[in-house]
Amino acid sequence: MLRYLRLYRTIIRTFGFRLRPLRTFLMLQLHRALNASTRGLDHLLCPRFRRLPLERPIFILGNPRSGTTFMHRFLLGSGELAAFELWEMLLPAITARRIFGGLVERLAPLSPARYHGSEAHETGLRDVETDDAMAFFHFVNGGFLWSYFLAWEDRWGSALSRSCLDLSSDPREMTRYFRYMEACWRRNLASKDRQRVLVKSSLLTGQAPELLRRYPDAKLLYLVRDPVETIPSGMALLTGVLERSYDMFRSTTPEARALYLENLYQAACHLYRSFHDLCQSGALPEDRYLVVPYPAMMRDLEGTIRRVVDFAELEPGQEFWDGVRTQAEKQRSWKSRHTYSLEKFNLTAERIRADLAFVREAYDV
Repeated sequence: MLRYLRLYRTIIRTFGFRLRPLRTFLMLQLHRALNASTRGLDHLLCPRFRRLPLERPIFILGNPRSGTTFMHRFLLGSGELAAFELWEMLLPAITARRIFGGLVERLAPLSPARYHGSEAHETGLRDVETDDAMAFFHFVNGGFLWSYFLAWEDRWGSALSRSCLDLSSDPREMTRYFRYMEACWRRNLASKDRQRVLVKSSLLTGQAPELLRRYPDAKLLYLVRDPVETIPSGMALLTGVLERSYDMFRSTTPEARALYLENLYQAACHLYRSFHDLCQSGALPEDRYLVVPYPAMMRDLEGTIRRVVDFAELEPGQEFWDGVRTQAEKQRSWKSRHTYSLEKFNLTAERIRADLAFVREAYDV
């Protein structure tokens, strides 16, 4: 309850008095009750999910807008992996999926995706999405909460910002996180009759050692792209949601926006540094992760996917490779229609390149 009160106080101070958060709070309580009851029913009606092993899980890590969504959705085409559609994250219980699976389209007016623009990132209830969203729906905490709301009154480097974006800062919270997520991953394996999970998470980028400790046979894919491209694109994604839902640029003060945007920038830099520092320190065995530079994926999709498939120990069929070649042909003539104003986010390309020079040097992006 205290977490919700703090969130509502931040929303009022930032955007002014709104009734929507109160309605959302009530919906969240109904959602939590529904999920708790259906997850409980799973233990009675579908107990076999508890015995399923999490063998050779694949984790897609990296800053948002680095090609992680593309890789996530593309690898699912191999037919060997299980990942969550957005509606399945909202209703992860097997029992709930059986009850509500036929009503997904009717639930669209209640979907959180209704505030999400589709210009650069197609999102709907039937789209596969980041596992970070599922954690947010359950815990109402973490990177999503901080990036959308708490960062308006916080300052990067505080205990709050670190706790929201760094699971290892609180071992008890990390234990709770993995206990819940592992139960959901097992349910997904049972529901979709797959052997391996495919997880996409920016939040876990800095937790790679913990992933390898918990899952000794895990495969880590780190996607990386030029920060001058990813950072404004990611900020545009976040502020676009707030603009549609809270009229952000007209309801906030220039000072509040400046603090918020600087916090988003520092958090993005932190994600880049966290994985790079882990690699440089030797905390990650070189045979346990694969770096996938975005330019290589654009220049040579087929070669990049072959490296990924070999590393991840996948055995996709001919239909998958036909899809790779078709996509590669499209990319040869593809040019992004999206441009982002660095000035809008109080940034310059020079600052980003100076602060994150190691990214280009280490990964050739």
